[in-house]
Parts: sequence; structure tokens; C-alpha cells
Amino acid sequence: MKSKNKFNAPSIENKTIEELSMKLFVANEQLKKDQKERTEMLANISHDLRAPLTAIRNAIDFIRSGQNLSTEDYIFSLNVIDHRTKNLENLINDMYYLFCVEDTSKEFDFEKVDALSFLDEYFLDIEGCNHYENRKLFFDVPDDLNCTINIDIQKMIRVLDNLMTNAYKYSGDEACITLNAVLSDSDRLNISIIDTGIGIPQDDIPHIFNRTYTVSSSRTPNSSTGSGLGLSIVKAIVERMNGKITCESIEGKGSTFTISLPVI
Repeated sequence: MKSKNKFNAPSIENKTIEELSMKLFVANEQLKKDQKERTEMLANISHDLRAPLTAIRNAIDFIRSGQNLSTEDYIFSLNVIDHRTKNLENLINDMYYLFCVEDTSKEFDFEKVDALSFLDEYFLDIEGCNHYENRKLFFDVPDDLNCTINIDIQKMIRVLDNLMTNAYKYSGDEACITLNAVLSDSDRLNISIIDTGIGIPQDDIPHIFNRTYTVSSSRTPNSSTGSGLGLSIVKAIVERMNGKITCESIEGKGSTFTISLPVI
């Protein structure tokens, strides 16, 4: 028996070394991927910062040019400065928020909450908001939904706000936006934001949660002042709450974003 154990020992050790080597390889590849994504994100952000700064500088130079400017010229220049400043504010705020959320040393303020009460209260808040007055809002959550979820309430509200804002931005007047929630067979709560907007190209869907993803100009409303980091923030928050987020979309028909959270 001793001889047999000695014979088998090297193969067991080799297997363990192979497993550790594979785990190390996977970890290194993930680290490289994260580093590349962060570098690309910073490059994109640098570009996004230059555009509004250039517009603001041009507007200021135009005002200070000494030309005989009309009231309309002043108003136009001030509107450019105001709009571009909002771009910068949103971008900087979202960058900071994303870095904070991804920093695992900063703990979330978790609370056990009744899912139905939380969603009902959230929907009542947005239903009375003028922001959505040109959209049809629907609350599709069973009255008998009985489950508890462990979430950071304020950050979960941020998640829903980001998804609702996207549903608004990428849909037209009288479009439908639905807040839906159902319990899955695997004891998870699936919360969905469903819109009847313009949809997302199929090739883009796998990339929309990446920090380096940039929507095409054809999908970005001209009045948009977003940073483009909204879905990255959503993904980071949901994953910190042990959840997952997915997207299904058909161009011209709309999109469905679903958050899957574990149920207590």
C-alpha cells in the first residue's frame, strides 16, 4: 500500500500545480483585461473632456473678441457654455462615483428590505416626476410579491434611475416604460425596466456595460449631457450586491434591462 501511495503522489501534486497554474493564468489575463479597459476608458474620457473644454474656450473667446455682438450672440454663447459645463460636471461626477463603487474597500450600506414596498415607493416617486410626463409609465409587479432583498437602498435607486433615464432618452413621446418584477424558480428576484424605444443594435449589446463603450451618434440624443458611464455604474453596483444585469433589445421595438438579485 505504501508503494502505491508513493506512486500516486506525483500525479496528485502535478494536478494541484496545474490547477494553481491555470488559476494564476486566468487571474493574470483578467488583470491585463482590466488594465487595458481602464486605459481605454481614461483615453476616452480625456477625449470627452477636451470637446466641451474646447467649446467653452471658443465661446469665451467669441464673447471677448471685441466684436459688436448682439444680444442673441451673447445668449447663444452662454447657452453653449452652460450646456458644455453640464457635460463636464456629469462626466466628472460619474467618473468619481464609478471609481468609488468599484473600490471594494468602501463598504455598501446594506439593508434587508421588502422588495414590493421598495419598488412601489420608487415607482410612486417617479410617477409624479415631470421628467416622464411625455411617457406612459406602468408598474407591473404582483401584489402578492413576498420576498426580501439585501441592498444598499440609495445605490439601488441610482441603478433604477440610470435605467429609467436611458429608457426615457432612447424613446419618443408616448412611448411605454414599464417597471416589472418577478420571482424566478431559482429564488432570485428579477427586476426589469422595459421600454418601447429605438432599441440597441445586436452587435452592441455585449459591450454596453463596458467602461469603454461609446454609443453611436445615431443613438445619442442631441440634447444628451450624459457621461456615457451610466451602464458601467449600474453593472458595478449590481455586482457589488451579488446580482447580475442583462439586456435584450430589438432595434425599432425597444429594450429590456433585467437585474437579477438573490432573495433572502
